[in-house]
Formats: sequence, C-alpha cells, structure tokens
Amino acid sequence: MPVYQREAEASTRTGRLTPRSHRLSFCILVFIEADESPRNLNYSQVTVLLSTVDWNPHEICSIMPLARAFFRLHGYLQPISKTQAPLVSRLIRTQNEVKYWQYTAAPQSTSCHWQLQEECLELSYGGLVMHFDYVWLRDHCRSASCYNSKTNQRNLDTSHVELNICPTNTRVDDENLFLTWPDGHVTKYNLSWLAQNSYEGQKQSAMQPRIIWNSDIYANAKVSSANWDKFMTCDDELKKFLRNFLLYGIAFVEGVPPTVEATETVTQRVSLVRETMYGKMWNFTSDFSRGDTAYTKLALDRHTDTSYFQEPCGIQVFHCLKHEGTGGRTLLVDGFYSADQVLQKTPDNFELLARVPIKHEYIENVSDHRNHMIGIGPVLNVYPWNNEVYMIRYNNYDRAVINTIPHDVVKRWYVAHRELTTELRKPENELWVKLKPGKVLFIDNWRVMHGRESFTGLRQLCGCYLTRDDVLNIARSLGLQA
Repeated sequence: MPVYQREAEASTRTGRLTPRSHRLSFCILVFIEADESPRNLNYSQVTVLLSTVDWNPHEICSIMPLARAFFRLHGYLQPISKTQAPLVSRLIRTQNEVKYWQYTAAPQSTSCHWQLQEECLELSYGGLVMHFDYVWLRDHCRSASCYNSKTNQRNLDTSHVELNICPTNTRVDDENLFLTWPDGHVTKYNLSWLAQNSYEGQKQSAMQPRIIWNSDIYANAKVSSANWDKFMTCDDELKKFLRNFLLYGIAFVEGVPPTVEATETVTQRVSLVRETMYGKMWNFTSDFSRGDTAYTKLALDRHTDTSYFQEPCGIQVFHCLKHEGTGGRTLLVDGFYSADQVLQKTPDNFELLARVPIKHEYIENVSDHRNHMIGIGPVLNVYPWNNEVYMIRYNNYDRAVINTIPHDVVKRWYVAHRELTTELRKPENELWVKLKPGKVLFIDNWRVMHGRESFTGLRQLCGCYLTRDDVLNIARSLGLQA
C-alpha cells in the first residue's frame, strides 16, 4: 500500500494527523468551506492553495494521490461522525498556526523536450508544454550586452531585432536552453525561468495569492490584528499585516490613539496618502458638508469608492474617533468571492461584466465644492491570460446613464449585474464590524466592498485613501508576492 494511503487511513482510524495528512486536510477543509468540490480539484487550484500552506517541496508531487485517498475515505460533505469530530475540530483550531509560504513548485519531471517550429520553439519541461516566439526569445536575452542585471533594465533596443529572426543553432543541457542567432550572439535561458515566465505558466498562476471569503471562512481563519506599537517599529509585524491584507483584502491595526494625526502616522507606515478633492486626511460627521451620502446618518449599501475616477483609489482607511449613539456597524463583502460565484455558475455573465465598459459619475455642487468626475470601465477587471479578477467597480449610487452598451446587449448586462448583486447581498457573504476608537481598518478598495448600517448620535470618522502601488511596493520589498 502506498505511503500516502497508509497515512490517510491512519489519520482516519486514529484521529491523529501525520504531518502530510494534516496539511492536506487543511487544504480540503478550505476548499469545502469555499464550496469547492474536491473531486474537481486541478493542479492550478492546488498550486494557488499551496501558497498558504507550509509544504515540503518533496511532498508536492504526492498531493494529488493523497487527496484522492482522503476523498475516497472521507467522502465529500458527509455528516461528521463522532470519531471524525476530533480530527475536524483540531483542523479548525490549528488553522491559525499555518504559515503563509510562497513556493514555486519544482517541476514534477526534469526531462526536457524541444522542437523548432516555423515561428516558435516548442518546449516541454516539468509537465508543461510551452511555446516561445523567436522574436520573444531574442528580445528577452539576459546576456550582459542585452540586459543590465544591476538596474534590471533592458539594454537591447527591440526595434533592432529582426521580426523574422530564427536561431541557427539550439541545444539544451540539464538546466539551460542555448540559442545561437544569425549574428553569432548566444542567448542562455534557465529552463525553470522559461517555465515561470511562459504564457502557459502564467495562465496557471495567480498574480497575487489570495483567499476569497464569506463571513464563515473569514471568521474561521481567525486573522489577527496588528498591534500599534509593534506595527510602527517592527518590520515582521508590518509584514504579517501586509500578508493578511493581500490574502483577505482587509486588515486591522489596534491600539492606535484616536486622533487624526495618529491615523495619518499609521497609514504612512504602509503607503503615501493619496490626496483627492476630499483632501488628504478627511475627518467628518453626518453634517452633509459634502455632496455625498456618506456624510449622512443613512445606511449605505455595499460599494467600492471613487468608481468615478479613471483609476479608483486602491486602499481606503477608516478610523472611528467617536460615536455617541447606536448602530453604525461597518459592512464588508469580498467582491472577488462573489465574482467567483458568478464565474462558477454562469460564465457568460462573468464574461459580459468583464467586457462591457460603463460609466460612473460624481457631480458635486455644495457650498464651495464644484466637482464633476467620470470614470469608465467594466464592473469586473480581469487579467485576460488567466481570468483573474484584479479590480471591481461596483457602486449603484454613482453609476451613470448606461449609454455605452448596444440595445441588444443591455438586457443581458442587467441580468449579469443582477446575478452579481444577488451574490453580493447574500447574508452569508456579509462581514459586520463595529469600528471603535483605536481600531483602524484598511480596505482593498479594488476588491472588498464596504457599507454601513444607519446610526444615531454623533459619529466622527476619519481616514484617507492610499496609493496602491506604494502598498504593493513595500509588500514586495518585504518578500511577499504582490
């Protein structure tokens, strides 16, 4: 009997988790919580999930057969028996102990096969069949004359590369591909680098590891908040905060002094403040001092902010400095989770929301404020090579007249938009948080929608927008994939 099957049966029989079966069981639990059928797991889904689990590289090749063993033994979504309960309970308790670890899986096989075709080189390596245009191979040469490794910038002028270029000689050793060009120049590529940077490789990879969530998934993850003192002085605390932010699209810092100045200080730890027509740091109550529903006591439905910008603000920060009254809880919804539900159930609706641009508009004529902003883009913004959503524009308050959609597509767009709205408004997808003085909330405004319930009394809120590029820059400088 294979070792993975022995471990699976041992875990089922004894209720004790072997190292490999523990980590695999965590993977299965996450997929079940996300309503993903384990029977439909594919390599790319497992690879994305592996980025959140501390796997030994040698275990990766055995994950699929080990998974199949668990599915045969446990079944799928069957009632938990008394003997299985301790096992599942331990899995839930230990979720918070799992480390986030980015790992690019080693190829399952190091054998390499290549073939020169008329316009491209076909390369089979690590179980992946890739195609590289000859112009691409010449353009991306990493030799000293073509690429400056100190500045990570190109030296080669692409316009000087012959568009019909072909190598005159090609050879492969255990780890590298060598190409000789008509002028005698030799290009050397590491095979793993080619696999990582091929279109086929990128199609199976996520640009940014994430855990899409509903309220139960987020609650069970037990994501911890950062501590103000450690956050301001310790890079490890900052890295932990950014890791949570990248994975879930929200993160908290607690213990912050309830002042505008302290709020600005904590935000500057991760990014530059993005100044808009609302100012740099905003501090407001329900006095309707600006022409926006946010400056009232009314409830606000889920939405993303600044959808009327050509580039919506990337990060939003909220800090409740004072509330003398009732209500006012903050609503958070993972838009990526809802978009994924649409993709799984009705791919045509997902495609329509990702393809058709619409307008959002903000017109303000209050006191001395005169603003007219228009932003244009689809509701779902996706990377075309892997269908990964990277931004959502969803704001029913600011959606402008729909005049960018042909009449024979309008009804289909409304149907698709209605399906997304239905997913966003499901109670199980809502996370309600009571903001209190000292607790600062960071929101990925390209992903997580926010709203609030109506409130009474004086409620003073401050916050700002942050430049998204700077947040991602700091995350990458700390070794995170962003």
